Amino acid sequence: MFKRTSGKIIISVLAVIVLVVAGFFLVRSLTETSNQDQQKQVGMSSSKSSQSQAQSSSSSSSASSSAASSSSSQAQQTQWQSLDLVHQIAILIQAAFPNQNSKPSNQFDFASNYWDMTGSIDNGEIHRYVPNADSFAGISDILSAKIRIVNNQIQVTRPITAPFSISIDQAMRNYYQQNDAVNYTNALSVRVVSPARLAELQRK
Repeated sequence: MFKRTSGKIIISVLAVIVLVVAGFFLVRSLTETSNQDQQKQVGMSSSKSSQSQAQSSSSSSSASSSAASSSSSQAQQTQWQSLDLVHQIAILIQAAFPNQNSKPSNQFDFASNYWDMTGSIDNGEIHRYVPNADSFAGISDILSAKIRIVNNQIQVTRPITAPFSISIDQAMRNYYQQNDAVNYTNALSVRVVSPARLAELQRK
């Protein structure tokens, strides 16, 4: 009887030990799984946060660049609008007659060149007077240019070239930002006269 009872006790103790060990490993497994899930969630949250920060930084950089460009454009337009008429025309002349055509040359004595603009600054026509120009074949084709200013773009139409355009911002950078450019624009503005004065010069 004692042996049977002792055997039952041993079996019960072993069963309890097995249950305890199994429970320990089960709890440990559940704890590790929970920790892994938390790490994944933290990792995903960190990744989303990093992506959000990167997108925010990119958007901020893009917005800053756009704002700087817009501010620069507004500054150029403000400077353009503050110029007097003859300086505006001097800049339009250089924009309309690039590649040295608006500058002094051996062919055209700069001191004898005069310019005028009929119509308005936003929709007019530039004319150039050069003494004895009739002695040059086809010279009249390079002495005029129609100008329209639309949405900050200077649109140029000339008889011997395809129409082209340049922004006021770019024209200001080209012809009014550097010291040499300012000096030349100032010198050219002295050659800008009224249509009546240009007609008078042509009659002489």
